Amino acid sequence: MLEQELTAIKQILSGKKYFLIFLISSFVFFLIFYFLTLWTVTDKSLKIFIMMNGYNYAFFSFLLLGIISLLLGVYSSLFVYKTKLINKNKLIGLTGVFSFISGVFASGCPMCGSVIFALLGFPLALFFLPFKGLELRILVLILSSLSVYLLARSLEKCKIRS
Repeated sequence: MLEQELTAIKQILSGKKYFLIFLISSFVFFLIFYFLTLWTVTDKSLKIFIMMNGYNYAFFSFLLLGIISLLLGVYSSLFVYKTKLINKNKLIGLTGVFSFISGVFASGCPMCGSVIFALLGFPLALFFLPFKGLELRILVLILSSLSVYLLARSLEKCKIRS
C-alpha cells in the first residue's frame, strides 16, 4: 500500500519543476524554523543555543526540523502538482497547513522561550514539557508524514505525468 504512494512521489519529483519546488520550499521551511528556534536566544547564536540546551537536544531538535522541512517540501510539490491536475481537496490542504502551523509552534528555544508561544502569553511553554519541546516536533513529524501520505494516496486515482 505504501509502495504505491512512494512510487507516485518519486515519479512526480523526477520532474524538474516539481523537484525545484521541493528543494526551494524545503529550504525556506527550514530557514523559517531555524530562525524561529534561535529568535529568543542571545545574539540568535547557535553556539549559545547548544550551550544552553546541550548538544544532544540541539542535534535532535534540528534533525527533526530538517526532516519536517523535507516532508513539507515534498508536500508542497505534491500539492502544486495536484492543484494543477484537479481542484483542491480541502481535507488534504488542511492537513498540510496544520502541519506547517504545528511546526511553527514546535520551533523555539525551551530555555529562552518561543516567539509564537510568547505571542499567546506562554513564552516558556516548551520549558515545562518533559522533553523540552522535542515531543511537539515528533508530533509535527507524524502530522507532516500523514499529510504527504494522504496527498500521495489521493494521486493514485489520477494519472501521474511529469
